[in-house]
Amino acid sequence: MAESGIESPAAPEWLVKLENRREQIKATKLSHESGNGAPCKTCGSACPGLDLHFWRKICRNCKCRKEQHDCIDDDVSGWAQFEILGAIRSKPAYIRISELTDKPVQLTWVPPNVTPELATDYMRTLGEQNIPIVGSEAAEKRKQQLEYQVPAHDLDTNLCHNLTPYEAGQLSDYVEKIKAHCVGQGTVVRVGGDNGGLLQFGTIVQQNDQQQPKQSTSGSVTNGNESEAGRRPDFMESPILSDKMKYKLNLMGIVSSEAVQQAMRYDPAVVLSAAGLAQYPEPIVKFHREYQTNPKFRAEMDRFVESAGSSPQVAGSAGQSIPGTAGTGPMVPSGSNDSGFASIPVSPAQDDDQSVAGRRLIGAMEAMQIAPSTAPTKQQAALIGNEAIGVTVATQCCTGCTLPIKAGDVAVKVDRASNTEHAIWHPQCFKCESCGELLADLVYFYHAGGLYCGRDLAAILKIPRCAACDELIFTKEYTAAEGATFHVRHFCCYHCDGPLAGQQYVMDERSAQPLCLPCYEAHYAQTCSTCGRCIGPTEQGVGWDKIHWHKECFRCSGKHCQKSLIGGRFCVKANRPYCSAQCTKDI
Repeated sequence: MAESGIESPAAPEWLVKLENRREQIKATKLSHESGNGAPCKTCGSACPGLDLHFWRKICRNCKCRKEQHDCIDDDVSGWAQFEILGAIRSKPAYIRISELTDKPVQLTWVPPNVTPELATDYMRTLGEQNIPIVGSEAAEKRKQQLEYQVPAHDLDTNLCHNLTPYEAGQLSDYVEKIKAHCVGQGTVVRVGGDNGGLLQFGTIVQQNDQQQPKQSTSGSVTNGNESEAGRRPDFMESPILSDKMKYKLNLMGIVSSEAVQQAMRYDPAVVLSAAGLAQYPEPIVKFHREYQTNPKFRAEMDRFVESAGSSPQVAGSAGQSIPGTAGTGPMVPSGSNDSGFASIPVSPAQDDDQSVAGRRLIGAMEAMQIAPSTAPTKQQAALIGNEAIGVTVATQCCTGCTLPIKAGDVAVKVDRASNTEHAIWHPQCFKCESCGELLADLVYFYHAGGLYCGRDLAAILKIPRCAACDELIFTKEYTAAEGATFHVRHFCCYHCDGPLAGQQYVMDERSAQPLCLPCYEAHYAQTCSTCGRCIGPTEQGVGWDKIHWHKECFRCSGKHCQKSLIGGRFCVKANRPYCSAQCTKDI
């Protein structure tokens, strides 16, 4: 109840949850306890544990990034990448991958909103080296990639250090623009599947579902909005067949379990002979081509038929039936749909062109001994009608490698691409075009026809990034040094954080970070093995393995030699250089 006496409505639950997470992030930033003490996976025991630098995003002890430490994920981790971008953060799951083990394995991530079998096929396509099994190198790499490719501080002002109001406003505008125009999350689909919608058959003459009622097989009239589930082949529910094999059968035009059994009764040698190719229906021909060339398909079909109480006829055995002869009978549709083809009356032609095309399609059906009184299903029209009416079947090609993506294969599609022909990738090709790494958790940024990770998108848009704090720079004034850019306030010594503006500094080769001269000499400079003094940044030195010398100290240690070894041959004994084996004896 408000002070004015007017009752204020309670905040929605989702808003309360969102604000709580924001407060957690702020508290994490202020208390600086997120992952505190976590062991470093790169340095091992050499690092006493994560001690996060306040703004550098690295450990003070070992200088490794936070994601290189074994930090336990919580609800706050990854919040910016997913909830701000509107992406889906998938939870760990158990799936079975037959190539790895007979038992289900726990993965740290699987594609969101997919069936277990589709998730399995997706992981199998990625390759064993990329499957994020809990505790594996692939799982750790995937976690690090997500943090590196989509930096949380690129998306939330609360995770940045000491932004001015202008900088905060510029970052917020940037986030809104990429959310509106660039960012997306790839969707894992099976090409040609019910939800994929990626297998294109071109323009095929069919009845007008919206204007004409159609007669169901039971004789009742239904409208054009009859659900596809009502015409779903019964084998699609079989636990014996994999999703891939179900879709293969569906695309062949085999639309019932009985049709599978009938196809198995034919002799493959007869069907695939020159005479058989012209005599048998195309679905039968396609079935036996797959049966002969695909061992997995053959094994699943054998198991499926055996489970139905029927066994395939031995090739070449007596009593083989062919269309139009006695025996098992031809594969001709009937009102009972026993043959495997749907029985839907042909709708009246809407115009002369459709009538001509319809007559050509019916002629093709008659040639296959399919009764012209029945109209083909969508799959029949695709398989039969294309050649009859001169329609070319479109082929989907991977945008990454340009190779075809076959029906039944797993693919990743995006919604941002303006050209649908360039909106599908093989899972292993779904990579950032700049760094060439797989896009972690399928989060992509679409720009100028290409896919990029968030880090490389900013580089392509020419937004400078501070080499010290790793945040984007939205001010006109910044410091450039040794090919890197820095916020003016962050151009500091890598060791002591002392400001370097107007000061002499040395760039550390390992970290590519600037160091003040005192810190360089005390902590990073090499010590001369001869005189024991450090080799200053302005002094010339010589190194061999882990031993270093001043240039002037690099002389033969022979008692009566002492000649300079610069540019000559030398040998080392007890960390001292010598010009020859003879001098090693003259100590």
